[in-house]
Amino acid sequence: MNSELVILKDQFWLENQKHAGKCICDIFKKCSYAISNIDNLSLIDLEQIAIWTLKEYNCAATFLNYDGFPSAICASVNKALVHGIVTDYVLQPGDVVSVDVGATYNGAIADAARTWIYGPAKCKQHEEILKVCQLALKAGQDAVRIGNRLGSIGNAINKVVSKSGFGLITEYGGHGMNLNTPHAQPFVSNKQAPNSGIRITNGLSIAIEPMVVIGSSKTKVGNDGNTVFTNDIGCHFENSVTVMEDAVYIVTEIGD
Repeated sequence: MNSELVILKDQFWLENQKHAGKCICDIFKKCSYAISNIDNLSLIDLEQIAIWTLKEYNCAATFLNYDGFPSAICASVNKALVHGIVTDYVLQPGDVVSVDVGATYNGAIADAARTWIYGPAKCKQHEEILKVCQLALKAGQDAVRIGNRLGSIGNAINKVVSKSGFGLITEYGGHGMNLNTPHAQPFVSNKQAPNSGIRITNGLSIAIEPMVVIGSSKTKVGNDGNTVFTNDIGCHFENSVTVMEDAVYIVTEIGD
């Protein structure tokens, strides 16, 4: 990857991204409460939570109308891994549901995802896969240090998942973000040699997003042209991370 393609960010970006990140944290807090406490919860209900909260924070829904995407959030259930379009589907006990949200504030973007189980889990494996994916995300975040290569992130993620017996999605991964542009260089692979990729440096702003599945890691895009499906249950956790000289900021965990 040519480092000339990567736009490094400044303090203005970070401060605005922090605000967008707080908005996303609030959305996840409210979604988590709804998933834990509300019967007959639909994907539309989860989207409405996001829309109301985005308005409270004066943020725009990053994904809405991005490349024609019709929803304010991505809502993916069970074998729908990522990029799920919101429908009137009502969650059923044991469903594994992921919510991926982007918030834009003064052009700066925060992007994150969480996965929950609605009601009692159908099996222990479903609970375990969520734990593994969260551990993989933390390992990837911990690898973000000035001077490391970008590949150290994917190397850390892969080490966690390869020990678990679950499958790791490598066809999709994390990404950079630019002003009003949710997907930009560099691509952040979920499996990579630690000494490969660009050097992590001051101003790098990326989303890290491991995706873990039961069984095969093969994917296919559904008839809607957006939703990515797997052969079995999968989960998705994501945070936005910005590197500055004083610290590595995980902006979508502030207040989370």
